[in-house]
Amino acid sequence: MELIVITRPDYFEGEGELINALFDAGLQLLHLRKPENDEAKFMKLMEVINPVYYPAISIHQQHELANRFSIRRLHYPEKLWKHTSEQQRIALFADDFHLSRSVHEWGPPADTAFLDYVLFGPVFNSISKVGYQSIVDRDFSLSAVPEGLKVFGIGGVTADLFQELQRMNFNGAAVLGALWNHPSGAVKEFEKMIKSL
Repeated sequence: MELIVITRPDYFEGEGELINALFDAGLQLLHLRKPENDEAKFMKLMEVINPVYYPAISIHQQHELANRFSIRRLHYPEKLWKHTSEQQRIALFADDFHLSRSVHEWGPPADTAFLDYVLFGPVFNSISKVGYQSIVDRDFSLSAVPEGLKVFGIGGVTADLFQELQRMNFNGAAVLGALWNHPSGAVKEFEKMIKSL
């Protein structure tokens, strides 16, 4: 099982230092998701994050700033992916970008040629989004996954659900609320998660 951490959607005091601490504790991949799409706040946060960790960051917004920070990982929310042409995807792939996208229905997705992985969910009832309920049954199991594509379960994921995700054939977990609902305890919670993998 692999682990992805997704940031809180809002910017908050001490976030950059906390992200550095998570990487110091062994974080391998962070998704920087800031729907507010405020360029000044994004720049300020990136300047606090240690540049040595930039290669392990995937950004959901501000794709146009990726080159400025030598970021080669771009994530596409479902709507944005639908508005990205095949030509754009080919160009990004040719330019050595690693692409991922969100999926909210398991089909599985047909347009996976340029993707490293997808985030699928919510698998469990969301911790961070009130009313964001699971879209799968408890006996759900991923099937017909395109060769070479990894699938990470997202939504309501806590350390005690990793085995359940593994049973469902997910390659890993993407966590958000379990860490960020109590930022002061985020590093300890992350360390607990790492031990549970």
